[in-house]
Amino acid sequence: MENPTIPMWVVKCRGDTYYVHHVDVSPGVGFSTKETPNNPHTKGSIKFKANLEIEENNNIITAKIF
Repeated sequence: MENPTIPMWVVKCRGDTYYVHHVDVSPGVGFSTKETPNNPHTKGSIKFKANLEIEENNNIITAKIF
């Protein structure tokens, strides 16, 4: 069962961790992927080569990657 008050995504940037409800990525942003099948917490990650901005509006936290 989903709980809308708990953010769905985890975004890490320069040692900081952000829990966000939505990730908005601008067109043309470069990225790479990494599979971690033996990790008990996650099976992969996406690394963006861009800037990050965290916004909160009406209790919704958004990560803007541009």
